[in-house]
Amino acid sequence: MLISLVAVLCGFSVVLMLFLLRTYLARYHINLFHALRFYTEKEPPPQTLMDYKVVKWTVAIVKKLAALLPQTSFFTKLNGTLRRAGLPLLGSEFVVAVVLTSTLGGLIVLAITLNKAGAVMTVVAIILAECFLLRRMVIRRKNLFVNQLSDCLTTVANSLRAGFSFVQAMDLVSKEMEPPISDEFAHVMRDISYGMQLDEALEDMDKRVDSSDFHLVVTAVLIQREIGGNLAHVLDSISQTIQERIRMRREILTLTSQGRMSAWAVSGLPIFITCAMLLIDEHHFDNLLESQLGMIILGVAVFMAIAGFVVVQKIVAIKVE
Repeated sequence: MLISLVAVLCGFSVVLMLFLLRTYLARYHINLFHALRFYTEKEPPPQTLMDYKVVKWTVAIVKKLAALLPQTSFFTKLNGTLRRAGLPLLGSEFVVAVVLTSTLGGLIVLAITLNKAGAVMTVVAIILAECFLLRRMVIRRKNLFVNQLSDCLTTVANSLRAGFSFVQAMDLVSKEMEPPISDEFAHVMRDISYGMQLDEALEDMDKRVDSSDFHLVVTAVLIQREIGGNLAHVLDSISQTIQERIRMRREILTLTSQGRMSAWAVSGLPIFITCAMLLIDEHHFDNLLESQLGMIILGVAVFMAIAGFVVVQKIVAIKVE
C-alpha cells in the first residue's frame, strides 16, 4: 500500500512540475511582451513553447492521432469548453493529450516501482487532475473577462460619443485592451470580415463566453439595433450594473471563504491522517483491506467524504445573476 501511494505521488509530481514549467515559461514571455509593447516600434510575437522543435513534433503527433478519432457530440461539447478556457485545441486533441500524458506518467511510475496498482492509480490521478485544471482555467478566464467587461463598455461608449461606429469601437477594444476580452472581440472582427452578420457574430461570442453579464450586453445591443436609441447611455447603465454585480460577488466570496476553507480542510484531513498512518506502519490497514466488510466501510467513508465536500461547496456557491 505504501509503495502504491509513493508511486502515485511520484507520477503526479512529474506531471505537476511539467505543467508549472510550461506555465512559467509561457507567462514570462507573454507578460514581458505586453509590458514592452508600448515602448517598441515593432511588436514581434512573444516567444512561447511552440517555438521549440520538440513541442512542435509532439503537437504534430497529437493532431495526427486526434484526426483518427470519430467526431461525436462529446467532442463538439468539449470544443466549446476548450474555447472558453482559451486553449487552442480541439476536443479530440485534448483527449489524445490527456491519454498520452496519463499513460506516460503511469509508465514512469511502473518503471520506477514495478507496481501495477500504483501505475493505474497514477493514470487515474493524472486524468482527474487535468480535468480539474481545465475547469479551473474556464472559471479563471470567465472571471477575467467579466472583470474587464465594465472597462470595455466604457471604452465602447466613449468611442460612440466620439463618432465611431459600433464595429469600429469593437475593433478598438480588440487592439487596445488585454486578453481575454481583446481576443474575443478580435474573433468577432474576424467573423465579420469573413462575411458573418454582426448579430450572428455577437451571439456566437455570447455562446463562447457563457456569461450572464455579457448576455445582457448582447441583448441590449441587438434591441438597440432594431428599435434605435442612445447605445452609449445604455452601455453606461449596463457598465454600472456589472460593477455592482462584481462588488456583490467579491463580498459574497469574502463572507463564504470560511465555509469553503472548512470544506477543503475537513475533506483533506482523512487523506492526511491516512498518509501519516501509512508512513508510521505500512501494514496498518491490512485487516481493513483484506476483508469484504472493511472494503465496504472504506467505500462508504470515501463516498460520504466526497458527498460532504460537494454539499458544502453547493451551499456556499451563491450566484449573483
